[in-house]
Amino acid sequence: MTRPVPRRPGRPSVLSTTAVASDALRLWTDRGFAATSWNDLAQATGISTRTLLRHFSSRAEIAWLGVAPAIDRLREVLEHAADDAPPAVVIRTAIVESVSRDPRIQELAPDWLRLISSEPELAATAPLVYRPWIDTLSDYLARRLPGAPAAICRALATAYQAATFAALLEWAESGAEQDCADSVDRMLRWMDVHTPGTVPD
Repeated sequence: MTRPVPRRPGRPSVLSTTAVASDALRLWTDRGFAATSWNDLAQATGISTRTLLRHFSSRAEIAWLGVAPAIDRLREVLEHAADDAPPAVVIRTAIVESVSRDPRIQELAPDWLRLISSEPELAATAPLVYRPWIDTLSDYLARRLPGAPAAICRALATAYQAATFAALLEWAESGAEQDCADSVDRMLRWMDVHTPGTVPD
């Protein structure tokens, strides 16, 4: 992949986290995460090192920028789901909706998935980053399955997170030819029959 064209340094009036993440990912794909300095990121993004450090506490924070919006999309669907809908169907729908169908993001997703699955620093921070995602799903399960132990709700939520990531990584490694959300949907249908209160189609 070609390196991003350096931009003229300067402080933008509004910092676009999407643009920063995209430029950083391209740079990391080209040079490697560990070998890329804050000065390199500043040159690639056109944002001064000082401004980057004011907005981001670490390079890893930039790498994980896409997770928070995904959690918001997940929570939105779960909060508005019908009370009588099968939990597994609601969960699958919410997770699929949380996966962005934005063409630009899908174009970058394969490199991002390879980065976070292979870079030790990012792999080490993954459990903390994904905790709110798992908590959101666990809370929904606890509401829908009031008799289930909290540990079971969390275990199910963790399993869904693992399955979702596995589906995305498989999609990336197989050529990323179709919509990644569809790949997630196909993977999660295998889990429908294992979720309490769900009757298989």
